[in-house]
Amino acid sequence: MEKIMGEIMQEHVDRLMMLGTLSADEFTELLRYRNAETTEYLFQKAEEVRKQQFDKEVYLWGRLPFSNYCKNDCNYCGLRRSNRFVKRYRMNMKEILQYCHEGYRQGIRNFLLESGTDFYFSEANFAEIVDAVHKHFPDCTIILNVGDHTKAAYLHWMHLGAGAAMLSHDASNELQFKRLHSANMSLLRRKQGMWELQEMGYHTGTGFLVGTPYQTIENVSKDLLFMKQFMPQMIQIAPFLAAKHTPFERERGGNADMVLYLMAIARLMFRGSILIADPSLEQAMHDGRKKALQAGANAVVVDIVDEALRGAYAVYDEHTIHRQQETIKSFEQQIREKGYEVVQKAIM
Repeated sequence: MEKIMGEIMQEHVDRLMMLGTLSADEFTELLRYRNAETTEYLFQKAEEVRKQQFDKEVYLWGRLPFSNYCKNDCNYCGLRRSNRFVKRYRMNMKEILQYCHEGYRQGIRNFLLESGTDFYFSEANFAEIVDAVHKHFPDCTIILNVGDHTKAAYLHWMHLGAGAAMLSHDASNELQFKRLHSANMSLLRRKQGMWELQEMGYHTGTGFLVGTPYQTIENVSKDLLFMKQFMPQMIQIAPFLAAKHTPFERERGGNADMVLYLMAIARLMFRGSILIADPSLEQAMHDGRKKALQAGANAVVVDIVDEALRGAYAVYDEHTIHRQQETIKSFEQQIREKGYEVVQKAIM
């Protein structure tokens, strides 16, 4: 029976390789009956596709978390509004440009400007930042990860130089979305914002966390099908990690092996898209980002701020954070030793 099931799973992988998608039931089977043999075969196919599309090239994204204030009160996030134990901060223009200059000096050509949904950074205030970063680094891609904002705001920022934006759907199931997020947040509005970004011409990314409380395999299958419908240019699948002083602080973290498995599935679904290895993988498993490359990832996020700010940007429990001790250059060398080539160029 086990041998027959293994053959069925490989048939699912072959079908996914050929069609770029599966039915909900097939995705559910592929996830539920995951095993070592199927994982190895899936990774082999994902690496084959990644090599066809990108050869050995890997992009580095420099993450700049410029504010940890947030108006929302999401149940999983350490930056949630009601967490009074977080030491809040906002960067000024000088600090932002200093970090960007240092990142650029070390070879970063893709800047991920990230924050909580901070009221202080209005459309006009944030426009000044986007404009300044673009003028100082015109050969770089500015990627926004700043949450829900109006269509007019995103259009304004795009005209000033922002080229890409992450807006994760987090959960395509309405009930699961409500379990994760503030009462003021809407899955319909989140999806609408994603479609608007694509229509405006942004290189648009989405994704979800793996292993959140109440998440089922059927939920994940529907997440994959929703992403196929949306066809993102960038994909971020990351493990859920419990954060202190949140309703989910005592919950078990997501399975990092399942994250890599899903990344390999995503590579077969979205052949030419950017598949992102997030720093949270380092918290869930040793060398998580480098292992993600073997699952089809072609972009790695590195922090370009100092350790004090990385600790303050505590989306997850800071005691679980794997500190980024190595320099960007040493991390590049480790990637090269795995047989990949770190490229100093923008994604668009």
